[in-house]
Amino acid sequence: MGIGANSYGSVAEVEALVKRFTASGSFTTGTHPTLAQVEGFIDKVSGLVNVVLTELGFTVPISQADAKLALDLFVVEEAAALCEAANSSGRFFSEKARETGAFKSIQEDTEAFIMAHALGFERLGATRGRSATYGLDYWDTDDAGDDIEPIFSREMFGNTIIDWDPA
Repeated sequence: MGIGANSYGSVAEVEALVKRFTASGSFTTGTHPTLAQVEGFIDKVSGLVNVVLTELGFTVPISQADAKLALDLFVVEEAAALCEAANSSGRFFSEKARETGAFKSIQEDTEAFIMAHALGFERLGATRGRSATYGLDYWDTDDAGDDIEPIFSREMFGNTIIDWDPA
């Protein structure tokens, strides 16, 4: 089957972290989890990563080399944790994780990781097709071209505007 084109990391990287669940260092149809399941873990975590990146305006998949390495590492670590959970161990097998489910933990991890590093991804050159404020706008004229009076003004909230630099 293989992992998807928009996915991060690789099965080999996951295998390196959880060798005890492999057959001679590789996932197969006879391991627990199987090779297909591990590929699914990578694809699903990558899908969630891409959803969060897209919400922040990034073009996915991220291809900038350093940003991609960071995303590869994140996805591989999450997939390895899912392999541990499949074998009744690891952080997703805790009492709390069993109550809330691994997805909630992965979602929180993903959002925290990407929000913490979005600016870095952008500064490295990861393509950001639109800003995080995309869609926020205002109208200052109506369809006829007449000025629209704002619903709220600073004075309504007790703010006095002081011109410190009068002309």
